[in-house]
Amino acid sequence: MSQSDATKKTANIEAQAIDGFHVVGISAMTCNKNGQAAEDINALWQRFYEKDMLHKIEDRAENVIYAVYSDYEGDHTKPFRVTIGCKTRGAANDLPHGLHKIHVPSAHYAMFAARGEQPKALLKTWEGVWKSNLPRTYVADLEIYGPRFFEEGLHEILVCVGVKI
Repeated sequence: MSQSDATKKTANIEAQAIDGFHVVGISAMTCNKNGQAAEDINALWQRFYEKDMLHKIEDRAENVIYAVYSDYEGDHTKPFRVTIGCKTRGAANDLPHGLHKIHVPSAHYAMFAARGEQPKALLKTWEGVWKSNLPRTYVADLEIYGPRFFEEGLHEILVCVGVKI
């Protein structure tokens, strides 16, 4: 059975090649210790919606929202950066105050769909990733909040975890 160049098998998980892109949004450093990440990420989401950040991000490539996990200082137990924003058409350098730009590198990502009651389904998905033996890169991971997230009864978030091939 042949596989396309875009998709490879890693530890019985299908990994898809994703071309690099930029996300502009709001950002914070956090860690999973003592539930700190949950508090920080919830606060970031609240700020994203209260400040109507979706409409303040210029040159959006689409209205899909991304949560990008990057700048890992080790594995998932160490500090990392969370950026919530949108994919942009270009690599904007002159950003308004308070916005952060992150480059999501071209890489292979293991794909998981967190469907159902949120954030419960999302947390369950991440717990499965943390307990797995995935050969993670700890360069960038993302959550994609596309049209299926807003479908009544589905609420799907696509979780993309950077993996070594």
